[in-house]
Amino acid sequence: MKLNSRLRFTRFILNLGLLFTVINPVFAQFVESSDIVDPSNKPAIDNGMHIEVIFDVLIIVSALMFIISMFGFAIGFLKMVTSGGDEKTAEAGSNMLVLSGWIFGASALSYLLVNVIKYFIY
Repeated sequence: MKLNSRLRFTRFILNLGLLFTVINPVFAQFVESSDIVDPSNKPAIDNGMHIEVIFDVLIIVSALMFIISMFGFAIGFLKMVTSGGDEKTAEAGSNMLVLSGWIFGASALSYLLVNVIKYFIY
């Protein structure tokens, strides 16, 4: 019995690692570098910062939010699976999944808005 549960846990960890390895190239779309352009052609904001720097910082922040949401999904899922009938732990895992969903939505929306503004307005 103990060997069977250990094998299932090991298989679960290996499948989770395989999942993140397969999906990893999809995550790479959040961290993209812009083409090098002559900075003299770019309009500057009053304080001297180029708007490209602001866009890059916003994309990095949305990528960090995305990574945090993925860790939240994994931890919340593990809390729910390993709760063993404990309602408080299952509820904590469920709340973490909901919060991770909100963070994921905010990161996707911010990434989308930055790219739409970058493409259409700038």
